[in-house]
Amino acid sequence: MIRKGLKSGVIVCFFFHLWGCSSESERFVRKADAEAIKQNSQLSKYLYGQVIEKHKAKDDVRYRALRGLAEVSMSQLFDYRTALKAMEVIFDEYGAVSAYELDIRNLRLKAARIFRQNLDQAEKSLDVLSPLIVASHQTLEELREIANTYLSIGDYEQARDWFSKAWTISVDRNHCDSLKSLQLDMMQVYSLRDMCDEVLKWSSVSFPKDCVPDELSIAVERAHCLEILGEINKAIEIYEELIRQQPKNARAHFFLENLKRRQKERQSQ
Repeated sequence: MIRKGLKSGVIVCFFFHLWGCSSESERFVRKADAEAIKQNSQLSKYLYGQVIEKHKAKDDVRYRALRGLAEVSMSQLFDYRTALKAMEVIFDEYGAVSAYELDIRNLRLKAARIFRQNLDQAEKSLDVLSPLIVASHQTLEELREIANTYLSIGDYEQARDWFSKAWTISVDRNHCDSLKSLQLDMMQVYSLRDMCDEVLKWSSVSFPKDCVPDELSIAVERAHCLEILGEINKAIEIYEELIRQQPKNARAHFFLENLKRRQKERQSQ
């Protein structure tokens, strides 16, 4: 009778959501985590949502449910609005809790990327990043996201400054991958401002030993600037030299043909 009564109580709790203690909520969070791992995304989302709706105590159980909902919505269901809503609640309820500071900073990066890349709302991305912008220090990843956000809204001065900070850190750490991508970022910033002298300077910046720049992407940026300056033949020479070095490079052939086509169109006008 006792065992039967306990079983009935669990069933009643499940169907009628009697969330009288955190242990029951935690059980549902663990169940939701397990379903997320198994890619049962909709069930996982539902379970997280039930915990969030019924468990109002601002404790670790609620935090895990909110974070789980954000992650499964973002990475499995591509339901960005639900993910952003969950993260917004996290920022509001847990933003001042030091125990969650590092995790929340990471969530701010994810939310900012969603606004910037998936929803084309760079201004909202900047709002999400604002606590990181005024922080006493930023990680390399944070610096780059802040810079990319300013670039997306067309504030090239701020983008340059934040990319420059990231470049300095990458040089100090001898971080090759970051240096390669940041070189292109800086070239793009100046290219968008038609500051081709700076683009060309950055195209030949020094790299650490054994760190090889992305030659094709650099060539594209240099050729683009030379085209802007009206030095079409020099731009063509860049691609032709690249093709001599890499005859099977389809992208180089593509860019060269497009450049020659634009040249013909100009000459025919």
